[in-house]
Amino acid sequence: MLVLVYIDVVYSQHMDERLVQLGERVKAARVAARETQAEVASAIGIHRTHLVQIEAGRENITIGTLYGLADHFGVSAAQLLPD
Repeated sequence: MLVLVYIDVVYSQHMDERLVQLGERVKAARVAARETQAEVASAIGIHRTHLVQIEAGRENITIGTLYGLADHFGVSAAQLLPD
């Protein structure tokens, strides 16, 4: 049982790191496009507060949101995803 708990904690930390990296890439793309969070959120059909949480690495995103962001910034979804 102890091993399963440890693996779960390690997995959670790894996923948290990936969410932060994804958020950093989304924010970098937005800043490079010289757009506000409100402009991007409105363009892809999400609330600004949701985009704030994504950029901060505190919230998961759907595949639809990922592709919406990628299309909006003219990049592939893979370019937004961490390695």
